[in-house]
Parts: sequence; structure tokens; C-alpha cells
Amino acid sequence: MVDPSLPGPDAAWALLQQERFAEAIDLSARILARYPNNVSAIACHAMAIWRDRGDDAQAIGELKRAVELAPGESSLRHNLGVLLTSSGDVEAAAQQYREALRLKPDDTLAFWGLGLNHRFGQEDELIRSMVALHDDASLETLRREFLAFGLAKAFDDLNAPERAIGYALEANRLGARPWDATGAGRALARITALADDDAFRRARSSGHPTRAPLFIVGMNRSGTTLVESILSRHPDVLALGESPQIHRAESDARLRRSASGQPAELGRDWLAARAEGLVRGWAARAQRPFRIVTDKLPDNALRLGLIRQLFPRARVIHMRRHPLDVGVSNFFQRFGEGQGFSTRLDWIGLYTRQVADSMGVWKRGLDLEILEVSYEALVADPEPEIRRLARFAGLDWSDALLTPEQSTRAVKTASQWQVRQPINSRSVGRWKRYEPWLGPMIEAMGGFAWIDRYVAEGGFT
Repeated sequence: MVDPSLPGPDAAWALLQQERFAEAIDLSARILARYPNNVSAIACHAMAIWRDRGDDAQAIGELKRAVELAPGESSLRHNLGVLLTSSGDVEAAAQQYREALRLKPDDTLAFWGLGLNHRFGQEDELIRSMVALHDDASLETLRREFLAFGLAKAFDDLNAPERAIGYALEANRLGARPWDATGAGRALARITALADDDAFRRARSSGHPTRAPLFIVGMNRSGTTLVESILSRHPDVLALGESPQIHRAESDARLRRSASGQPAELGRDWLAARAEGLVRGWAARAQRPFRIVTDKLPDNALRLGLIRQLFPRARVIHMRRHPLDVGVSNFFQRFGEGQGFSTRLDWIGLYTRQVADSMGVWKRGLDLEILEVSYEALVADPEPEIRRLARFAGLDWSDALLTPEQSTRAVKTASQWQVRQPINSRSVGRWKRYEPWLGPMIEAMGGFAWIDRYVAEGGFT
């Protein structure tokens, strides 16, 4: 008998989509207590557990049970593929995506997911069937968006740049999201003015004296996930992934400043309490000894002023990669949420320049230890660069650092598949294939005059 007082699993999925993970877990658990074989609730509970706690083993186990209960449901297969990729089992993930496509040949989300876990070597029957599906004018917008991103990846793999960029342009047009370029410009102007006035050095920094936090920053797709995966192989490192903790602190700080009317200062008690809360949270999450905790949210590059106030002894790794390679990689990637800048070539150029200029401000205006790391140098000759990383982090050498692809930790970022591969330089210089279409991006960065200068400063080609 249906319980009319209990919301259905669609309500739990809605909470999950709103990133209200704890509520999604609670509601799906209550549904399962009443209806233990409700497949949708099992799947929602699994995905919410994964998003909230990063517990691959539990989430995979629950989704496998859902698949056993409903073996013909393709959506369960591609959700299981996501979790298997996160855990590092990319071959099993690809098998699940292929099974989803066998069950539902027009499952464009599964095709997109397969492309993230597989390098296409030829224009096979699957690709041809997806090209034919693309010609179906009745295909709804979201499914067409996933299909276009999937075809862009496939033809990029096949070194067919004209076809690949055509699909990428369509995919980003269909998936366009807002981004406040003007607001981002104002924020950069504000921190520049504060740095010129030496306000950051004079600001209170009574947070926490720990040396543990190591922030890995830069542009999306610049190699931040790779560097964290390398460091995570060390037993003394706790890797947080793309943690929202500093972003949340920034939001709370903004509210406090607005309420107090103080534009630049934060109270010592607030800074100390916030930093102490983060430190306690790391210990609770780790449940083991650690010396270094990494946070690789790339856009913390815009928050180093606050980081310095919270953790004045923190260290920062700044990833540098050829800006046009970064730009192309962003444009071909479908991000789950946020990153609105990535859907327009000119916005990617603007944001790349803003991140680079922000890092220039911090380097002259903050007393933080910042290590510059070239992605190109790292993938060309890994061991010397990895030894630099270990020395900077204060870690004893471990040969495990050389094999980040063997990490078993959960990876939820767009680089899930790449970091499960041995370090390689396949993507270096990718932008050259797409140069005829990159005019808006290049112009927004400041033209090749700025790009060449940035490349020369970074020591890569």
C-alpha cells in the first residue's frame, strides 16, 4: 500500500539536484524503510551518499543492487558508470555505459559518459549511430546537448577538428549558463586596489597557525587534479578534492562585512573560530594521522586574501598551463554546475586573464608561500617536478608519488578519466588544431602578445 504521507523518490532526486545531499539521503532512506526495493530511491540514496561523503564502496554496492532489481534500466547503468569511474575502475565503467547504450541506443547521457572513459580509435558503428541521432530534429534540448558534447569528444579523439569544434560550439550554445564577467572584473579591480594599498599584509591574520593546508589553484583543466592525485599517494596527505570550504567561508565573510559596514576587516574571533572549525573537520574526515591537507578547488586562486587571513602559514601551488590548451579543454568539457564562463570562447579568455592577473596581485600583495608549477614540465619529465612538489609540501620522498594513476581515492572532477592514466603529454599543444576558431578567446586574453608573455614567464612552449 502506498503511504500518502511520504514523498516519492522524485522529491529525493530534486533535493540531490539542488545539492541538498543530507536531505536527499534522509528522504531516500525513509522511502527505503517503507519500500526497501524501490529502485529509484536506492539509486538516489547511492548517488547522494557519493556526493555527500565520497563513499564509493557503499554507493557502488547500493547501485549494483538497484541494477540487479532492474537490469533493463539504462539510467542505472550510466549512474553506476559514474561511480566506477570515480573509484578508478574505468574499464568497468565503460562496460556499464556500453550496456546502457545496448539497452537504450538513444541514451545520449550514456554516450557522453562513455566518451569520458574511453578514447575512440575509429569512427565505428556507435559513432555513426549517434551522428544519425543528431539529425533527429525532435531530440529534446538536454539530450542533444549531451550528444553534442559526446560527439565533440569523439571527433577530437579521431583528430577531426572541424567536426569536433562544430559539435562543441553547438553543445555550449545549448548548455549556456550565466557568468557575470563585469562582476568578476570589479572584484579583480578591488583586490588590485587593496594590494596596492598593502591592505592584505595589514589585515588581521589571527586564524590558525597550522602548516597543514596546501591549496592547489589555477584555471580549471590546468592540472590541479593531477597534482593532488600525485600528492594523495603519500601516506601523510589528506586530499579533500574540490572542497567548498573556503568558498563558504567567503560567502559568510561577505555577509558579516555587509552587516558590520567594514569593507576589508574580519574580526579576530571569527577568523580563529572559522579556521579552528575547518581544522577539526579535517581531523574528523581523516580519522588517521596526516601532516598535509590538500584543497584543489581551482578558483580558490581568487580567494587567497581570505586564505591568508584564515591560515597565514598555508602554502599554495599555482598550476600554469598554456592558456589556449586550458581554454580548449574547458570548452570541450561539460561541467555539472557552475563554470558558466566555460560555455563561451570569449568568456573563457576573459576568465583566464582574470585568474592570471589575480595571481599576479597575490604574489606581490601577500606573504604566502607560492610554488609555480608548469603542467607542460610536469608531464614532460615527471620525477624532477614531483620531487619539487614533495619538497615544497615538506614530505619525505615516496616512490608512490610517481604513480598517481594507481590512487584508489574517489575523484569527482571532470578529470576523472585522465588521472587514472599514467602521466602523459598527449594533450600538450592541442590548441593548435583549433586555432582557426579561437579568435574570440585569443582576443579576450589580450591577443598573442599577452599569451606569448605568459608562456615565456611560465617556462613552457
